[in-house]
Amino acid sequence: MASPTVHRLLPFLLLVHAPSIALPQEAATAISYMRTVSVPLNAVQLFDKAAESWTWTFGKEPGAKLLIKDRDQGVIEATARVNFRSEMLTMREESMGTVQYHVTLQVHAGECRTVVMELTHTGNRTTARGGIHLGLLTRALWPSQKVHGMGRANVYRLYADMKQQADTRINALMQAFESRLRASVEP
Repeated sequence: MASPTVHRLLPFLLLVHAPSIALPQEAATAISYMRTVSVPLNAVQLFDKAAESWTWTFGKEPGAKLLIKDRDQGVIEATARVNFRSEMLTMREESMGTVQYHVTLQVHAGECRTVVMELTHTGNRTTARGGIHLGLLTRALWPSQKVHGMGRANVYRLYADMKQQADTRINALMQAFESRLRASVEP
């Protein structure tokens, strides 16, 4: 017969050895942004205006690089980044870095769709202890990969801060892109 101490610890031991609980599917989904703007131009004219608007908005971001510019297919693909610096004091140098993202512009007659996806954080590699990389940003409350060197509460706050800063910057860029595209059409 087991001792009374074992009986009291049994529920705790079962919790410790229980299999990990899977996250809901929507929580593990990568963050992405999509907007569509209607402009009364044919596909070629709209493509030229979209390329010009990209140059003055997303193209001005740090590390902006044009990957594909295909006028026949109506596709512009590029990458850029948001420089990240946490408001937290904990692990500030290690966590600051960049959030790299991929931009796709799909242009059809009268319509331009902007898609921003694959937001990935890379921490500051030049620090003495190396960078803290949070990886692909998802809708979950914490990173999809384990973060070494930080407590769970700090990771949670850092991740929320990073997503908020990236969200603010990308939404501002998308709005500026749409405004510039519409303004280029007005007489």
